[in-house]
This record gives sequence, structure tokens and C-alpha cells, in this order.
Amino acid sequence: MTPKFRKVFSFFNHRFLILLIFSFGLLLAEFPSKPIKVVVYTGPGGLIDITARKFTAIANKYVDATFVVENKPGAGGIVALKKVIQSPADGYNLYACTKSNIAKFILAGGDNYVDALHWTAMLMADPECVITNKKNDISDWKAIVNHAKNNPGEQNWVGPATGGLDHVTAMKIWDKYSMEAKWIPFKSGGKALASLLGKQGIAYVGNPRDALGNPDLYIAAVSSRQRLDAFPDTPTFTELGMSGLENEFMWRGFALKAGTPPEIIDWYTALFKKVTADPNWREFWGRGGIDVEFIGGDDFTEMVREDAATFEYYLTKSAIISDSNINGLAKLAKGYPLVGVIIGLFIVLAIIGLMIYNSGASQILGRVMVIGFFLIVSAVFYLQSLIFPVNSVIGAAAIPRLWITVLVPLNLLLLMRTIRRQEEIEGSGSKINLVLAFIGFLVVYLIVMLYIGYFISTFVFVVGSAIYLGYDKLKISLMVAAGWVLFSYIIFYKILFVPLPMGVIFEGLF
Repeated sequence: MTPKFRKVFSFFNHRFLILLIFSFGLLLAEFPSKPIKVVVYTGPGGLIDITARKFTAIANKYVDATFVVENKPGAGGIVALKKVIQSPADGYNLYACTKSNIAKFILAGGDNYVDALHWTAMLMADPECVITNKKNDISDWKAIVNHAKNNPGEQNWVGPATGGLDHVTAMKIWDKYSMEAKWIPFKSGGKALASLLGKQGIAYVGNPRDALGNPDLYIAAVSSRQRLDAFPDTPTFTELGMSGLENEFMWRGFALKAGTPPEIIDWYTALFKKVTADPNWREFWGRGGIDVEFIGGDDFTEMVREDAATFEYYLTKSAIISDSNINGLAKLAKGYPLVGVIIGLFIVLAIIGLMIYNSGASQILGRVMVIGFFLIVSAVFYLQSLIFPVNSVIGAAAIPRLWITVLVPLNLLLLMRTIRRQEEIEGSGSKINLVLAFIGFLVVYLIVMLYIGYFISTFVFVVGSAIYLGYDKLKISLMVAAGWVLFSYIIFYKILFVPLPMGVIFEGLF
């Protein structure tokens, strides 16, 4: 080890120990040791905001903790989501969420966004319903069904936002009854109801409370298991002879960042159960016809995943997202399938290298291995891009695909030139060890990244690679490494929301 390299190693080794000790100190701190932020994806006054504030008021009866409601409106919940998942997985950022968020997640980032959260608890269920205008000739449910079947495609149903929960619920109802109708979206539920009262539509899909206070509005059917106490005269779909629609409800609950320690999740689970059982909580929501029900852990996660699959199906069916966005290759883009793909590609590369070596063309082996390595990197980049957001013109997926368009043609050109000019390439065989060592260095970097995170491991990798390859200008190497890490943080992490790993050890520092 050279004196310069020993100096650099000592620098990082001391910092590593300091950060390690600090990290363990954070892990040992009793939870909660500081205020908990309840992040709400709407502005003040919305129902989920009221839910969050009511929760904090009642939670203070059972735990000694400070809760602060933080409103982060924008992009249907994506702004609030980023706030939570770009914070440490330490339990101090609690995401107040609803079923409608799932539709936006599917539109914006698919399973990538869903998997970014630990779905901790559902606390209430708000059933969907079909509301009609009493002054309309067609107002009761059987009349609506008969009219739709006799006039396919002519009925107009109104509600907020194409692709949202109400729209998907309407499409489910149409499928169940073999109906054809049109969805007319409005900027808000209030405007949609106004159009219904103006006889611009047959039915409105929303919440039973939307019909309160207006004698001209009539709830034709509600998607609950039994009649609601607040609306005893409203029949359920089951009573009307149709099963499979009794669980169409808007759930409200809370989620934490994926990777939150189990003991913190247990702390929240115990608290959510107490709040759900609180008489004040149950009476408050019961007045509005909302079912109070606790569902947590694996059951809630399974419910969310089913919701995600349903939204994906109906958003595709309605052409809001295209089939091309649901690519079978995306299943290979994460977890064990991705690891299997990478191992398989390296095995193929090793076999090709062995064949080249045995053929007597060992002088080109080093170059072919390097070219093959970068082609494998390109393939992995492409697979990863399939799970990045794809609904915008420029997004996270655009970056790795841009790299691919540069890497693949250049490496294929280099491969062709290498094959054509074998006899001119001398001494490449002696560099095989260097190539293999560098690839091994990269593999170690990818493994270490899981523990100390992308930013620290990348900085060390860039500097270490420069030193290993003989580049002796340490200051420039440090500047390049720091510049790339800063670029990655701003462009990928903050702007494009590429979920760069923070690392198990140092996650609390970011």
C-alpha cells in the first residue's frame, strides 16, 4: 500500500467509525424523542386533514408524544409522499393516506411508489355510493340499470377526476351490471353535483355525505356490507341483488417509510388500536356514516396491493395508462429476479470469455470483457427504467435510457473494431487481471451500498477507482467524486425521485 493510498484509507476509516458510533446512538434513542410529523397530502380543512388532526388529539390521551400536522398538498399526494420517503425511516414522518392515493401512485410511479411505504394501519372505511337527482325521470337504481341496457353508451355519470377512486368504482359497477356509460369528470365533487342537479348527468359517484342537506339528491345504492346507521333508508348493492360491490369504500389510514424498525411499527400499531377503540373517535365519525375499523400489518398491505392491481387494471382499460407501461419485463427489474438476471448475464459473459481464451484470440479477451460488462450495465439500466415513473415526457426513466443510447452503440462499435483488428491488438491479455479486479471492486461497491448507502459508497468508489487505476491527482478525484454525488442528489433524488438507497447503517443521517 502506497503512503498516499494509506493516507486516504485512514481518512475514510476514521470517519466511518465516527459515523458508525453516531448511527448506533440514534438507533438506541428511545422513541419518540422528538415531535412526530403527520404529513397530509391536502391543504387544511380537507377530510384527510381533519382525520389527521382528530387522530393527534385523541392519540395524546394514550402516549406521551408531540404530533405536528404538516400539510404538503400537490400532485395528488406525490409531494407528501416524497417528503416521507426522502426522510429517514425512523418513524418521525407519518403519512396520512387514503385509497385515492393509490390511483395517483399507479399513474406516477407504479409499484415503485407503493413499495416505498410500510402500510401501517387503516382506521376507517367510507363507503362509495351512487347519488341521483330526484327530479330526474330516472332516479332509482333499477331504472338506471334498465335505461343503461336499453341505451348503451348514452348515460352520463359525473364525478371528480378521471382515473380516481370514484371513476374506478363507476367502472366496476358498469362491469358488474354489464352496463355501458360515459364518465364526465369535473374539477371537484361540488361542481359534479351541481351538474347532476342541472340534469347534465344520470348519476354521481361519491360519498353518502354528499347528499346531505339537499332534498333533491337521492342515494340510489351504497357499497357497504349493511345499511348505514346515518342513512337507514338507502339499500346496499347486495340488497339490490348484486354481490361483489360491498367493499367499495374509501379507506383512510396511515403509512410509514418502508424500512422503519419493527419496534417503532409495533408502537404505532398499539396506538392505532387504542385510537380506533376510543369512544370519542367512533362517535365523531359515526355521525357521518363512516365505519370505524382497524386493519393493520399484512392484512392492510394485502388490501393496498389489491387496490393497486385494481387501479392498474381499470386505468389500463380506460386507456388512462397504456399496456406498454405494464411490461412483463418489469417483473425482472427488482428483488431476486433482478439478481438472477445479473448473475445469468455474468455467467454468459464468463462463458464467452472462456471460449475466446480457448480459441487462441486471448489478446482481445480483456477488451471483450470490458465491453461485455458495460453491455450488462446497460441491460440492468433498462430493466430498472421499467419501474421508474413513465407518465411524463421527462422523468426518472429518461436518464438511464439516455445512458443506454450512448453506451450500447459505442460498445457495439468497439466490439466490431476489436474483432476486425485482432492482429493489431497486443498485450491485452496482461490486462485481464486489472479488468477482473475492477469488476470485483464494482461488485463490492454494489454490496456495500446496501449498508452505507449510495452517496457515501459512490464517493469512496469513484476516489478508490481513480487511485487503483493509477490516477495520482487526489484533489481532482475528490472533486469529481463530490460533484457526481451532488449531481445525483439534486437531479436523481430530489427532482426525478429515483429511490437511491440510503443504507441500513447510515439511514438516520439523511
